Amino acid sequence: MDEKNPLVINPGLSKAEKDDLEKMIGQFRQEQKKACDEPVDPEAMQKQIEAINKRLAYLTKMFLTLDKRMQPLFETIRLTCQKSDILNQRIDAIIEALRNGEEL
Repeated sequence: MDEKNPLVINPGLSKAEKDDLEKMIGQFRQEQKKACDEPVDPEAMQKQIEAINKRLAYLTKMFLTLDKRMQPLFETIRLTCQKSDILNQRIDAIIEALRNGEEL
């Protein structure tokens, strides 16, 4: 944060770095405008859509496979935590009994 104004965040960029960043952003915006102004080829667009659909199907399949593998892992972790809680309760009961002088 800036010492003069605590609400202003100083990212620590020098003037040259800021100028380079602004130049890069300007170039990116110009390229985006050029891409929007160019005529759209329906066949190329259809190929892109098909490639995206194939990739999405692959990623969905991969996600579902990972999900199936995560369920048993989650159940194992849940049971381990439950076991740990039960063991802690038993240890606490033993410690309390020893403090009270009770026989085990």
